Parts: sequence; structure tokens; C-alpha cells
Amino acid sequence: MSDEKVLNTQDILRQSTKSEAELQKDLNTASAKIKAQKMVDLIIPEAYRGAFGDPVTFSVNGVSVEIPIGKKVQVSESHARHAQILMKGATISKNQKRLTPEELYKD
Repeated sequence: MSDEKVLNTQDILRQSTKSEAELQKDLNTASAKIKAQKMVDLIIPEAYRGAFGDPVTFSVNGVSVEIPIGKKVQVSESHARHAQILMKGATISKNQKRLTPEELYKD
């Protein structure tokens, strides 16, 4: 065998660069920034039920929201932008072409 060091992935995953208090502080900071954003109306059409399920759950910077399909809800601009990207990239029929990342984020 060579002199290469074998890394155990479990050891790597156990290492943390931040304490639990620091992680909680980061989450609270992200949450405060999102709460300070302008709220916008968002409706996820029924056509996306098969792609996402109901409700649609996603996170932005660790702050999660659940959006019921077909109902108008108020969410932060960040969450609305993220939902639009998710909907743009969803495949809702067998005949639909799946978009590339470049096509998804091109605005």
C-alpha cells in the first residue's frame, strides 16, 4: 500500500466548524432578514401537485415555508423567487423537456 491517508467520511461529517449557539444565531439572523423583506402574493397552480405534492415545502437560508397548492398566500420575496425557480424547473408532463440549470436561472 502507498502512504496515502485514507479519510473516513464519518469522521469528516462529525467535524463542525461552528458551535450549536453559532448555528442558531445564523438561523435567527437569516429569519430576521427574511421577515424584514417585502411580502408578495404567491399561488402555486394545481398542475404542480404531481411534481411537488401538497403542500409544497422548501427553505431559503434555513427558513422553511409550506405553501398549499392552489391557494393565494403571502411569502417573502426570497421565497417567491425560489418558488418560481422550482416551478420553472419542474417536469409536469412526460412530453416536457427538462430545463438545464442555465435555462432555469436565466432571467
